[in-house]
Amino acid sequence: MCPNEAKSDDNLWGIGAFSLLDEITSEKGVYLIVFKIIKGFNCIINKKFYIFDKGYLLYIGSAGNGLRNRLKRHINKKGKLRWHIDYISHRKETDVVVLFYKEGNFGVKFEDKLSEYFYSKIKHVDYLGSTDSSMPHLYYSKEPNIILDIIEKLDGKIIFFSKFFDKN
Repeated sequence: MCPNEAKSDDNLWGIGAFSLLDEITSEKGVYLIVFKIIKGFNCIINKKFYIFDKGYLLYIGSAGNGLRNRLKRHINKKGKLRWHIDYISHRKETDVVVLFYKEGNFGVKFEDKLSEYFYSKIKHVDYLGSTDSSMPHLYYSKEPNIILDIIEKLDGKIIFFSKFFDKN
């Protein structure tokens, strides 16, 4: 089903998730993170009001100081709210269900190239999370299939979390 190195955890919030993340390099890289919105919510980010319905959010980001720590930050929902995506990743209504990452020093142009794959296929959420970019970095879909179809074609590593398969 997935190219390259697709893996799955045994228990998203237990030892399984963090043991998988420990295998991720601490080098720079780019990542895609898929959040499952379990229950719709509203939030204010940079004085703008957002409504997120039940479904899936895809975020495209970079980790200039290391992939492992950045991805752990999104999963464990701890730390000061610093980036736009923190206002989503730290919420109890969201769960990380899929991670894609690629090691390397790519920069914002590579993030924009990744964004182009999604831009015409699913709804982007304003330009939230892409202040240094010409393309949006946050996308929303009611269903995960279109997101997964694109991610599976990318060159990189994929981790699926068991909460992805939950019916709720």
